[in-house]
Amino acid sequence: MTAYLVLARPGAPTPDERCVVIADRFAVLAFIAPVIWLLFNRLWLEAFAAALVTVAASMLASVPGQMVPALAIGLALQLITALEGRNWRASALQRRGWRLVDVVETEDADTAFEIHSSHAIKPQTLSMPANGRPNRSPLMPGRQGGGETGSIGLVPVKRN
Repeated sequence: MTAYLVLARPGAPTPDERCVVIADRFAVLAFIAPVIWLLFNRLWLEAFAAALVTVAASMLASVPGQMVPALAIGLALQLITALEGRNWRASALQRRGWRLVDVVETEDADTAFEIHSSHAIKPQTLSMPANGRPNRSPLMPGRQGGGETGSIGLVPVKRN
């Protein structure tokens, strides 16, 4: 299964049919042609840097006895772009005002958007227990519940 990042455009309600769903996995086309892949995904600065590294590796390859380091630099560029390129794309969209609204783990992008849509439509409500304090999810900051016992991390604590 693959993790998919769901990004909503600036000012758009969620879910929106124009959300961008980005798979967080190895990009084969970025491995084959890193500079072209970066340009196609509008990552201008990254494409410029990759082009400079490619030119430098080509110039290094023309020096006698420096073929192996030049190939290593080229392979490193391809691997870094293939492994991190999709994260660079998500970061670039966030710099342009897009919001990361969901991370979904599933088989394909269409299913990821459907799961995101079903999560976004359900109302988020807090139930009020008898003691009058709302129950909080474990990911919310602050003290958990209002009882006499709790925990700090994995250590149980009894409050007086």
